[in-house]
Amino acid sequence: MGEDILRTYYIFNINKQFSNMYKNSPYKMYKILEELYHTNEYDMVLTYHVFEQIAKTFNKTILNEYLYYNLKHNTYYHKNSNIHIIANNYEYTKLVINNANLKIRSNINFSSVFKILNLYYEDLFVCDFVNKDYFWLSKILENDRHFSKNAIK
Repeated sequence: MGEDILRTYYIFNINKQFSNMYKNSPYKMYKILEELYHTNEYDMVLTYHVFEQIAKTFNKTILNEYLYYNLKHNTYYHKNSNIHIIANNYEYTKLVINNANLKIRSNINFSSVFKILNLYYEDLFVCDFVNKDYFWLSKILENDRHFSKNAIK
């Protein structure tokens, strides 16, 4: 299975106002979310109010149906409630749908689930707090498409 180390990504559905404000400043968006991620338990109410201003919640039912519809033909795909798993010789990805975020554990840097999510949501921000890695999902895919087109020429 690819790499032995699993990375953990948290994906947030950023509201349009904050997305527009931080689209070209991903580091600032990351620092806000990192601060919320490391908040102590006694600050949870304040953290929730700040989070509510920045991000939208995920509709678990609709997102589960969307992912199932797009992945059900993959032989290596399994679903159990709010958990979606792709496990083959190359990729192991486990996606858990929570109201506030999506949590992905994967052995590869760019899970195949990212492209599917990007088709459904416009303003997804991805954070790996352990490795201090972060990006706007749409920007990474846009750069990937641009690179692929130039590589063909």
